[in-house]
Amino acid sequence: MKHVLLLISLLLAGLGARAGEPFTPTQAGRMLTYERTKANGRLERTTTLEYTGTRREGGRLVVEYIFTMRGPGGGELFGGAAPMTTTVRPDGATEQDLGASLRAVLHNMFPGMEQQVEGSPAVLPADMKPGDRLPDARCTVKTGIMTHSIEVIGREVLRFEQVTVPAGTFECVVLRERKIERGVGRNRDTVSENWYAPGVGPVRHDSYDYNNGNPKFIAREVLKKY
Repeated sequence: MKHVLLLISLLLAGLGARAGEPFTPTQAGRMLTYERTKANGRLERTTTLEYTGTRREGGRLVVEYIFTMRGPGGGELFGGAAPMTTTVRPDGATEQDLGASLRAVLHNMFPGMEQQVEGSPAVLPADMKPGDRLPDARCTVKTGIMTHSIEVIGREVLRFEQVTVPAGTFECVVLRERKIERGVGRNRDTVSENWYAPGVGPVRHDSYDYNNGNPKFIAREVLKKY
């Protein structure tokens, strides 16, 4: 009987994760707060995503939000609040334009500098399932004479899983990916496991130094308020 109950629980968790909702909030007024803690247990930063509105562009829904990152002492990082968007396609998949997001942060830090952006978005299908391999995502942002790039590769859906974080308990899809970042003051090669909940987005993010294929845990970021 215990095995039957466990099987039913796993099936229900999978059904919850496959609800078909996009992996982002779509309601104005929603505020998500995240905390990132280093491997030694120290708070590294707090991030808020304040959802301000939506608009239609053809058959797509563009979700607008304000991204703000703060250090342990509460001071704003990287130039303060930056406007960003997530796009929801007619099939429910979400697209995050990495270049546009990075450009918004760099514009805050270096206002007035000319910028050029190119790349491909990070796509999260609404019907992801274990074993799926997702398209790579890339961007290059030139700000004045500086060039910053992000490459997200090896994107694989691992499993359905229920996870509990300070904001509550969520039915999630777990995605692993590798991110290579290059630029002034930002040269990192990391691997992460990411827990995504329908209608919410990321609720947990575990980050590891790639370390030539021998990952070393760096930090964990969790949804604190929703």
